[in-house]
Amino acid sequence: MLKNAKSSVRLLLAVFLAVFVLFSMIMAINIGAVDINPRIIFSIIANRISHREIFGADWTSAQESIVWSLRFPKVIVAGCVGAGLSLAGIFMQALTKNPLADPYILGISSGASAGAVASLLLGSLPLIGKLPLPAGAFFGALLTAVLVFVIGGGGIKGSTTRLVLIGMAISAFFSALTDLIIFLTPDSKKVTSAMFWMTGSFAGVSWSDVLPAVLTLAAGIFVAAGIRKEMDALLMGEELARNYGVNVPLVKVILIGTSTLLTAVMVSMSGIIGFVGLVVPHVSRQVMGAAHAKMLPAALLAGAGFMIWADVIARVSVAPEELPVGVVTAIAGAPFFLMMLRKSRYEFGK
Repeated sequence: MLKNAKSSVRLLLAVFLAVFVLFSMIMAINIGAVDINPRIIFSIIANRISHREIFGADWTSAQESIVWSLRFPKVIVAGCVGAGLSLAGIFMQALTKNPLADPYILGISSGASAGAVASLLLGSLPLIGKLPLPAGAFFGALLTAVLVFVIGGGGIKGSTTRLVLIGMAISAFFSALTDLIIFLTPDSKKVTSAMFWMTGSFAGVSWSDVLPAVLTLAAGIFVAAGIRKEMDALLMGEELARNYGVNVPLVKVILIGTSTLLTAVMVSMSGIIGFVGLVVPHVSRQVMGAAHAKMLPAALLAGAGFMIWADVIARVSVAPEELPVGVVTAIAGAPFFLMMLRKSRYEFGK
């Protein structure tokens, strides 16, 4: 009886989160320098998606442009980034059996930062200097991941701790390289732009970013659904997982590869945004339980909603200026992180 009651509560929470995300998307499109009625927002989106005039156009062309061309794609990408970073955090925590792991534990964010800054500030260089900023970030993230795995011997059969330590060292190197590039760049406007991107922003998002974000997130969800039981087993330790018949090296490869892809793609669109992959999985695990089948939907929805509202706060808190989204997530996430560290006996599902 108690088990059924808990299942019903979890289902209600999942439904609530789904409704919350939809509400958040509408409010995020509504709120800004120009407030737009939710009815108009719904009508514009319905007309554009259906390619038919389902609703009479009682709005201005400027309102339609703001909703369809500016805010709607930004909201979709923000939701995908929040869900994607949360999912990458879940993968990293299962891989390392460390509840304090997050998507940047292997130094991927530092590589993305270096690639983005190089593409923005070193325009005279061949290849990297000719790449657009998101492409430079993606290239830098993938390069970092390759270096970590090559130096770490793949990190598949060996200690995961060794892989993490190598990631920390390479992360420090790329962070120093980023600082050096910024220090040597005389163009103050480009430096300001690079610094703003490094702290996270969805300002440059357009419809061209939506499909990559959606497809990457869908691929991550597909992988997570396929190996959810194996991740449950990994949380109990590699030896126990092997006893349950889990192919641990293969699962490690899948976790590393998918989390790298998720982080690289999402960071290339949003810049460096911390704490989402740390805080959201933890909260979801506390509420829904440690089993991935139960907590994955909650973490994805909570991550999407959290990131959408972080972007809204960044846009309106110091209007007409815009705060970096990473500042908002850090202000919300850092105190929570410190609270987690104060717990002397923190374990999965506790």
